Amino acid sequence: QSFSGDEGVTVALVELGLGDMLDTIPDTESTPPLYYVLAWLWAQVFGTGEVGIRSLSALLGTLTIPVAYAAAARLVSHRAGLAAAALTAVSPLLVWYSQEARSYALLVLLAALSLLFLARALEEERHGPLVWWAVVSALALATHYYAAFLVVPEAVWLVAASRRRVP
Repeated sequence: QSFSGDEGVTVALVELGLGDMLDTIPDTESTPPLYYVLAWLWAQVFGTGEVGIRSLSALLGTLTIPVAYAAAARLVSHRAGLAAAALTAVSPLLVWYSQEARSYALLVLLAALSLLFLARALEEERHGPLVWWAVVSALALATHYYAAFLVVPEAVWLVAASRRRVP
């Protein structure tokens, strides 16, 4: 199917030079620029046609499936991981966003990674998972402001958990 109006804006942005695109984003979009930078890089290789530009979201949506498994398996159980992966794979909304040249598939992937690293940070004494949680959460916030609805409660959870660990 042809591009929607919002996807047309994405295509118009990524067809600009990188600097011009970054200058134009605040005038045309209400989201941060990370997705558009990735889409711009992707378009340099795969083009701005319907398949080329949408394939980035398709890849991101597909990568979300094993991440959803890993997060649910770590937080709950292997069976919950399988259910989460299956639901992620067949969710009409996630399938839709995985076909759209917009930032939503990237946001969902980063949100799932954030949840996975949260689970690891809660379980492990090492600082590595916490650092990865912070990096992924920052990337999520650089993708879409709605990421704050996930990142802020996760941060509160991490702070509360760290207070319980301190003797």
